[in-house]
Amino acid sequence: MNKKKLTEIKSELADVLIYAIEMAVLLDLDTEKIIKQKLTAVAKKYPAKLMRQNQKRDPGTESIYWQIKKQYRRRA
Repeated sequence: MNKKKLTEIKSELADVLIYAIEMAVLLDLDTEKIIKQKLTAVAKKYPAKLMRQNQKRDPGTESIYWQIKKQYRRRA
């Protein structure tokens, strides 16, 4: 890892996190609740069992992740 690049990334990430926290405070959002809701939705959309199977796929085949992602995008 490039230490200079990592320092820059940390700084940018800190900015993003600060802005996100400020937005949550201004909108009076329960950050714990919305994070848990998002994690629940992601777990349903991308089940861990399927994602583990994804690692064992045959070369040249489309991953389970991308198959699910395409289906979701078609519905949106």
